[in-house]
Amino acid sequence: MHPGQIYGQNVVGIRPLAGALQDFQKARQQATMEALMGRLRGRSLELLSYNEVAEMLKVRGRSERGTKEIPVAAIVGSVGRYHDFSRSFLPRHDADAQRWAGVRAAGHVADLPPIDVYQIGDAYFVLDGNHRVSIARQVGLDYIHANVIEVHTRVPLSPDIQPDELIIRAEYAAFLDYTRLDDLRPGCDLRVTAPGQYNRLENHMEVHRFFVEMAEERDLPDAEAFGRWYDEAYLPLVQAIREQGVLRDFPQRTETDLYLWLATHQAELRNELGWQVRPNTAVTQFAAHLKPRRTLQRVLDVMIPANWKGKPAASDWAQERLLDRYSRALFTEILLPLTGRQEAALAQASAIAQREHGRLIGLFLGDENESMTHAWFEGACAAADVTAVWGREQGSLPEVAARRAALADLVIVDKTAVSDTAVTPIWQNCTRPVLLLAGQASAMNRVLLLSSRNQQRNQQKETALFAAAYLAEQWRSQLVIGGSPDSLSLARAYLEMHEVNAEFVTVQGDVDTAVLSDCDLVVMGRHGRYTAQLLPLLTVPVLICP
Repeated sequence: MHPGQIYGQNVVGIRPLAGALQDFQKARQQATMEALMGRLRGRSLELLSYNEVAEMLKVRGRSERGTKEIPVAAIVGSVGRYHDFSRSFLPRHDADAQRWAGVRAAGHVADLPPIDVYQIGDAYFVLDGNHRVSIARQVGLDYIHANVIEVHTRVPLSPDIQPDELIIRAEYAAFLDYTRLDDLRPGCDLRVTAPGQYNRLENHMEVHRFFVEMAEERDLPDAEAFGRWYDEAYLPLVQAIREQGVLRDFPQRTETDLYLWLATHQAELRNELGWQVRPNTAVTQFAAHLKPRRTLQRVLDVMIPANWKGKPAASDWAQERLLDRYSRALFTEILLPLTGRQEAALAQASAIAQREHGRLIGLFLGDENESMTHAWFEGACAAADVTAVWGREQGSLPEVAARRAALADLVIVDKTAVSDTAVTPIWQNCTRPVLLLAGQASAMNRVLLLSSRNQQRNQQKETALFAAAYLAEQWRSQLVIGGSPDSLSLARAYLEMHEVNAEFVTVQGDVDTAVLSDCDLVVMGRHGRYTAQLLPLLTVPVLICP
């Protein structure tokens, strides 16, 4: 209701002093009941002290805003009398009865001089006029006239602020006062929902600063160090959180909350594996496995299980990487599990890394000769001018490949170097594409996609078609599509939409060996009808997509 309408109601009219005293006693009873309910609900009903709040939030200046109507409900504190009234401005002491009643009996609250207030964000603090505010609340006014002085702080304030939230805002203000990130990166939002988090953020910033200074062999000034942490460490992870909509599952949390959780997990993975996990990969796994959990640790546990727990959760790999197909390479992180020197696998991985501008992750699973294998791996990658990282893992090849595939874009395994019983569990359980070699590398110039509908899951989309189209678009590989009339129709429509040319070969029963012999890469879906049938027969690499 507009204040001009409510001011004229009889309820705010002049009251005899005796009636005003009765109103005061009613207000005191309400204050007592309000205090009791506040304790039961665990909510503070204390009026905020302006001086304490201003000190916490770091005042940066003041501006006269003149006289205007302000919401009575947005008045949350006082400069000097915050002990005399409750959060809703009910009187807390009987000794205040005569003065309160005198103001109540003096006339319409709207006709009294404007109160004086400080404004911080959307909240107001009374400099002069506490009793007028208390009476305005008591008689049901929505607005009151006030002379407003706006106080500029690093962190804004809202009318529903609670003491714990005020502590967090105070820590935020101190953090911004130290880092000046609000000046360095205008518009940045680094709010958190729990006390003590800004010390953790500062630790992250100093760690990032240390590694940059080591790499560049120079000292960074504060402004550059803090700005680079924001640009190089914070934003990439937050952008991945935004792109995948993870915050929808945590409506009471902020982006910075999730950054701290995920950055901690990234650091644990880096220490465990020996290589840096990309922000988008960490968030993807977080989102893919996200389910309601009672504690944060249980949420983090499902991201990358520490121990093998069976077949991993299904992952919509094609949907996750859809944007990468147009903006970045599709296979930038190539996982190469090794038990020794595997020349063909490394040659194939290096060739893909060169074309995709990616890096190789050598993951050693053997018990002996690690140093020799490591030296061979590093030397071969250096000769191929390919970025390489090295890690060590315990467990069987199928277990390790399935567990660590989620941290990469592609897993490469030479099936001639592992047991037959290990091959099938690898491609069946990995949530990323698996490239199986048959003892020799391939240029991947002519790609055969064996297309079929995913009958097992009744899906119309085909992840293998997604990968094959990428190779045709970005690698300029010749593409041949083989399959039933129905699957060819689906593939044709998909490729036409993406303006990709291909040859189409109808396959009614078994695949013609002549078609197979004319290609140097076969692409199939994990659940395709030809996968298990043809794998033992193929002598060219096979890309199996999840």
